[in-house]
Amino acid sequence: MEFYDKQNRIDSAIHRQQARIDKLVDGGVDLKGRPIKASLEQLEATLALIGKDHFDYQQVKSKAHALGKINTDEALTVHNALGDYPNADNGGWQSGVNLATKVIVTQMIKELL
Repeated sequence: MEFYDKQNRIDSAIHRQQARIDKLVDGGVDLKGRPIKASLEQLEATLALIGKDHFDYQQVKSKAHALGKINTDEALTVHNALGDYPNADNGGWQSGVNLATKVIVTQMIKELL
């Protein structure tokens, strides 16, 4: 019995989120009509992880994988976004991780909690 399909739902959600962000950037304003650049900067700051958050995210991801709630590809997507250690240069996320990935991984962790 499988608890999930073999599709990487996290990666798919990241792509959908990136398309939403791109559409807002193209329009120049957020959903409330404010300048998009300031809104994205604020969101980026909100999603920054401290060391304990990073550890907790990895623990939740590992437990979800062990329980069959996420598949191996999904667990690896989350692990790769977080990296082995918090990266202060990217708000605790692995270097190069984009905002869409941060949003989706954070949402996933909250849902698993």
